[in-house]
Amino acid sequence: FGFSVGYGSYPGAIVGVQYRDRDMFGYGRPITTSVEVSQRSYKGEILYEDPYLFDTDFKLRASLSALTFDFDGYSKFETGLRLDLTRKITKQYQLGLVLTARHVEVTSADIAPEFLGRTSYFVSSLGFTQTLDLRENPLVAPRGLIFDSTLDVAASALGSQVEFVRSTARVSYYLPFAAKNIQTPGVGEDLASPPARRWIERTSLALGARAGIIHSLTNNGPNDERDIPIDERFFNGGSTTVRSFAERDLGPQDLSDHPIGGEFFTIFNAEYTFPLYGELLGAVFVDAGNLLPSSEDPGLNDLRYAIGLGLRYQLPIGPIRLDYGVNPDRRPTEDFGSFQFRFGFPF
Repeated sequence: FGFSVGYGSYPGAIVGVQYRDRDMFGYGRPITTSVEVSQRSYKGEILYEDPYLFDTDFKLRASLSALTFDFDGYSKFETGLRLDLTRKITKQYQLGLVLTARHVEVTSADIAPEFLGRTSYFVSSLGFTQTLDLRENPLVAPRGLIFDSTLDVAASALGSQVEFVRSTARVSYYLPFAAKNIQTPGVGEDLASPPARRWIERTSLALGARAGIIHSLTNNGPNDERDIPIDERFFNGGSTTVRSFAERDLGPQDLSDHPIGGEFFTIFNAEYTFPLYGELLGAVFVDAGNLLPSSEDPGLNDLRYAIGLGLRYQLPIGPIRLDYGVNPDRRPTEDFGSFQFRFGFPF
């Protein structure tokens, strides 16, 4: 049995409970049932895992889920099935095949119908993933490179009522300035070295870049938002993207300032962290990114920025973060900046 509590600046308070049987039916195949409630959502999931499908090196994850979520501007109810079949080619490189089938219904909306697209639909897609993970200590003090990408297609041949092709890519590089044998403060440190050197050895630099595009396979006219339902579009802004914007607030909006998403995005992050006291760290960061309404004209135009400071408290399973990002090119209807509170690394 497990019980969890948390808080995020966007979902609010979070409470979860789960039950996991690691040897269901005596074959070493775990099944996990979980329920999670936040101030914006309810979610239930049943997850089955087979680490050695048919006694091979393929791993299967199958999940059934149902959830609600209240976004700014609309609420949804979704039920779905997801199958993930993965195989490690090497210790660092993994390939995967993903099959999803979901029913999405927009249960309420303050956004005008012409910006919503379909509000009740079934979408099924087949996708491919690949991950090259060269990091050490990815949960506590990551060092090294990670690159992953996805490609998925939703088509009527799979029974989908909406048709599109979508792709995303991410690359991140983490560079701690400590020697590799220094894992935690005070362990493996050369205490005879100058204090300035010991301070520098506890600092780190992280760099990241992400991009994504979704393109409709139907044609209702150029730049017609109805081709891609709002819940399938990309959003930008928030604690893991451009931190001078509130969650999902960067990019196209309707006349009431509700975010309506886009079909192409980029995100670029750079962050330098340094020790303050014990496990408390400070951070300086710069973010940039965009969100464009149409996949017909992707690029780096209309980039928005964040310059900010943050605090991190290191836990054995990752940091707790508090960030404040300033918007240096603020437009008349935008805020000066945004606070972000979240668990985990920003990118």
